[in-house]
Amino acid sequence: MASPASIPRFLLPQSGQIWRRAAPSPSAAAAVSRRVFARLSSSKPSKAPPSPRVLAKPERFTPPSHGSRLPKKTPPRHYGGELSAEEVAAQAQRDYPGLPPPPNSRAHWFLHSRWIHVVITVGTLSGLAIYTFALSFSRTSPFADMLPPASDYLYHPIRSTAVLIEVLRLHEAHKSARISEKRKRNVDDVAKRAAYRKAHGLPEEMGLFNQPMAKIRDEDGESGAAAAAEGSEKEKEQ
Repeated sequence: MASPASIPRFLLPQSGQIWRRAAPSPSAAAAVSRRVFARLSSSKPSKAPPSPRVLAKPERFTPPSHGSRLPKKTPPRHYGGELSAEEVAAQAQRDYPGLPPPPNSRAHWFLHSRWIHVVITVGTLSGLAIYTFALSFSRTSPFADMLPPASDYLYHPIRSTAVLIEVLRLHEAHKSARISEKRKRNVDDVAKRAAYRKAHGLPEEMGLFNQPMAKIRDEDGESGAAAAAEGSEKEKEQ
């Protein structure tokens, strides 16, 4: 049989007095509560927060002894003293990267010349206008096939210019004929409508601001409506 000294402690039964935690007695708990109550009752009350300090109103405005910002008009601060006239001239002629070109240089003259900008702008706009006119003329004019090729303007400029002027004249004449024909068609339409209203006893056609439509005169000076009415009456008699 093994001796008790050789048995590990965690294998022994935990039912002895040494393994039991001493439970607090009622008298000890009452003593602790009385001690806590006495400590709380004997503590001093907290102090009230101090009131903010109010400064007296000054009789007049007294500016501070120094400003919060440095003065704007200050001399340049650099080491070595003032620059000489030669050094200033050398800096004015030097081209620094990322900065505009110095004066009295070709780049400065090109950027600040007004006539250069005018010539570039007017030349660009004129070129675009000529190109647009030529493209529109070649697509809408029935005489576009009569234009000389582009190479002839370089080798035969006088003859090509004369042909171009003649083609433009034909184009304008054709355009004027189309406009006059369209206008004559509209005049005949108005005259026929007026004759129809007069033959059937309809009221006169009113225009803008409740005014009667203007009478359209033909080349002989007679009213187109009257001429159309006479023509319709002759047809009825026949």
